[in-house]
Amino acid sequence: MNGVNKVAFHLAKNQHEMGYDVSVWGISNSLEHNYPARSFKTRLFRQRFNKLMLDDDLRQSIAWLPKDTVVHMHGAFITEFYLISRLLRSRFIPYIYTPHGSLTAAALEQSKYRKKIYFKFFEQELIRHAAAVQLLGEQEYAHLDQLIQNVPKLLIPNGMDLSEIPSIPEKPPESVPVFGFCGRLDAYHKGLDLLLQGFQLFLRRGNKGRLELIGDGPDRAKLERQAASLGIAEHVTFRGALYGAEKYRAMAAADLFLHPSRMEGFPMAVLEAAALNLPCLVSEPTSMCNYIKKFDAGIPLPSLQPLIISSALEYAAQLHQNKMLKPMGERAGMMVKETFNWKNVSAQLIHHYNTVQENN
Repeated sequence: MNGVNKVAFHLAKNQHEMGYDVSVWGISNSLEHNYPARSFKTRLFRQRFNKLMLDDDLRQSIAWLPKDTVVHMHGAFITEFYLISRLLRSRFIPYIYTPHGSLTAAALEQSKYRKKIYFKFFEQELIRHAAAVQLLGEQEYAHLDQLIQNVPKLLIPNGMDLSEIPSIPEKPPESVPVFGFCGRLDAYHKGLDLLLQGFQLFLRRGNKGRLELIGDGPDRAKLERQAASLGIAEHVTFRGALYGAEKYRAMAAADLFLHPSRMEGFPMAVLEAAALNLPCLVSEPTSMCNYIKKFDAGIPLPSLQPLIISSALEYAAQLHQNKMLKPMGERAGMMVKETFNWKNVSAQLIHHYNTVQENN
């Protein structure tokens, strides 16, 4: 599952365990149920080639929804959601909308003019009629007011299921720090081009360390070429896509987890790393900086520049040498347990669902 699918899964699982009638609906190219059994209902609807048309089964299913239903839509710039919102309004069924970081200033810079036109004719209407908009991070929460005003907003982050984390033996200490990343290899989105430049400056200053990138994506070959052109290829390992326990074991082999994204909703990879007791180096767009500062659970980047990243890595190397990264990682684990509990997140949303239904 990708990040958004994971969020929908954990919300549905926890809300079902709380006794609520919940189901997950997905629009997909395939109707194959290629996932394990779930405690809640999952329904798949076929995506039409013409995105301005909805599958007949989906239209009929919306027509049969009970009047006391609240719909929660996850994702942005999805034409089908605009059409669904109109059908829901015709039946006076309220909906909550979560854009998952798509409405941050940085995210809107990608395909800027296409998004501007789409927002004006589609997304704006969807948002304006939402019973509430859930934002995961402070940047997107603040930026929404610049796009559209007088919209009910909720600031509720994602959670982390600690039962997913396998028991991993503590790794023996290494003489040089290992910096790790796990996620989609999208150079712009994840700031990986800046990370490689910052890592080069770190090494050029006489520091030692290794960089391990877990994941795959459209920019893997480009990033491998960049590492070679910077002369740091021998210090950078591209691990490829890993899953399940193998992924977590590879992540846990790092001393510091890196997530220097230019734009994000709320990165699950950071929560996973923190749950593994890894201190985290994060950028402002991850929406994690204030949490990291509060718990002293890593290194927040004041800005996204190679020199700033290099200095942060150098500071981390000093902490590693002084054996201070490990206690910092333990505080990261405590941060996840205290703040990012799916049951608490699910309960907050249930409260808002009930409020929306009462006011409808």
